[in-house]
Amino acid sequence: MTIAMLIDTTVCTGCRGCQVACKQWWDLPTEETHNSGTMENPPDLSPSTWTRVTFHEIEHGDEVKWFHLAWGCMHCTDAGCVNVCPTGALRHDAKLGTVTLERELCNGCGYCVTACPFKVPRLDANLLTGKGKAITR
Repeated sequence: MTIAMLIDTTVCTGCRGCQVACKQWWDLPTEETHNSGTMENPPDLSPSTWTRVTFHEIEHGDEVKWFHLAWGCMHCTDAGCVNVCPTGALRHDAKLGTVTLERELCNGCGYCVTACPFKVPRLDANLLTGKGKAITR
């Protein structure tokens, strides 16, 4: 089963309701954020933020117009992070339509981090040993 989320950007008001709904639906933890002088919050996608609304100011003559774009991990059916994982730790779950991680199988190579265009997989590294494991939540 393939799941899709369609967003009509012509009527998007930037309310970020889709961000909240994504966190609630997938039971993702909240993140501590800081005001960086923009209305965008959090600053980027992460293992616990799969949907984020970006704000764009465009000068049009004497006016400044706001445009919003919902950006998020697409849980690709042909995911680059899954394709490059040498241990099979990342898999596409056909039933849920999401990419899942079996952290015990992860060898910490980091290929998934560079292969994901949405920057969702990250490495959780131990600074003393230099060894890491991928995290997605």
